[in-house]
Amino acid sequence: MMYDKWYNSGYQFVFPTYKTNFIDNVGYQLGLHTNVYAVIIDAGSTGSRILALHFYRSTLDGNLKLHDDLFLTNKPGLSSFSENPREGAMKIVELINKAQNFIPKDAWPSTPIALRATAGLRLLPPQKAEGLLNEVRAVVNESPFLSDKYAVSIMDGKDEGLFSWFTVNFLLNRLVGNLSESVVTLDLGGGSVQVTFIPVNSARIALESPDHLYNVSILNQHVQAYCYSYLGLGLMAARRNVFLVENSEESNTLYSSCVNPGVTNQKWKYGGRDFVVHGKPGIHPSEVYEKCSRIVKKDISKYSVDKPIEIFDHEIVAFSYFFDRAVDANIIDESSGGKIRVDEFKTYAIKHCNVAKTDKPFLCLDLIFIHSLLEIGFGLKPSTSLQLLDTIDGHEISWALGAAYSVLEHTSN
Repeated sequence: MMYDKWYNSGYQFVFPTYKTNFIDNVGYQLGLHTNVYAVIIDAGSTGSRILALHFYRSTLDGNLKLHDDLFLTNKPGLSSFSENPREGAMKIVELINKAQNFIPKDAWPSTPIALRATAGLRLLPPQKAEGLLNEVRAVVNESPFLSDKYAVSIMDGKDEGLFSWFTVNFLLNRLVGNLSESVVTLDLGGGSVQVTFIPVNSARIALESPDHLYNVSILNQHVQAYCYSYLGLGLMAARRNVFLVENSEESNTLYSSCVNPGVTNQKWKYGGRDFVVHGKPGIHPSEVYEKCSRIVKKDISKYSVDKPIEIFDHEIVAFSYFFDRAVDANIIDESSGGKIRVDEFKTYAIKHCNVAKTDKPFLCLDLIFIHSLLEIGFGLKPSTSLQLLDTIDGHEISWALGAAYSVLEHTSN
């Protein structure tokens, strides 16, 4: 199985800002800039997402400026089609067709396309993952976009983390000046979670966690970035781990202390299997939070999550399921996100665990997991503030934007 190594040794980001000025905009209106496009497909564990991007290369500074993008998703995730790879490939074709409507036809032959599968496929048996990739490779190569032997592969967790970090800091305009002022990114997916930042004191990190430091070059700044990806600590993988504590691997009917006892017959699909989940009989709703917390903390402890103290030297931006579950719990506003304390996840977990919510049957478990991951796992203090975001300036937060720059850098060399 080929795990993606991208195209270079180290991570080189040569375009520090997407911000445009008045002269840039006038130049674009007059047709003085060159249009550049890219198509990136994120084959995640819970769904596949396409990011089609329209840049232009500024005649002023030679940098790529982000002009417009298209972000679409379909479900379920590619890994759900492990027994029917061709059907999974057809879901990817649906997304490619949407990108063709966004990008001008005359630009198709010069527009690079890349698909990166993430934790969902990393968790599959190698032969099943490769079967899916071969089918997807065929439809990507048949597309009108520019593809090569690197176009389809499984992404390593560190790449996912580093490209997400780049996307967030790029959109926040934190890649200009001192990179130690960039933000920490926490990305909670379905199968894995990543924490990424630029240490103020990389020598200290080098002594404590040398295997998780990576060389990053942004313009003329050469720094080391800390990135740690935990396969199995994504939200959906964690649910499955928790359910296995009280149920056998073979059972498709699950009873869990992490589900309010008033919740029954809830359908849940994971890893290509269909489950029916019930709250555990005989447990009082007021006991759910404590019983579930013990199970979740024990599961997280199996992963020996690193607790880098340098994380406190930066602002922290959390996204993906961190954002989604905070919205579901009415902690933040969906349109704007918000800043919250770590212990607010606990407060809302207790609240939701006491109520049998059939429309959000797993919210109790998910909030307990998120709070435990942040506090027990990463070692954040209850008072630590997180900025929860889904978009920045109207652009979706996704590792795909960072990946697009890497792909465009490769194709332009």
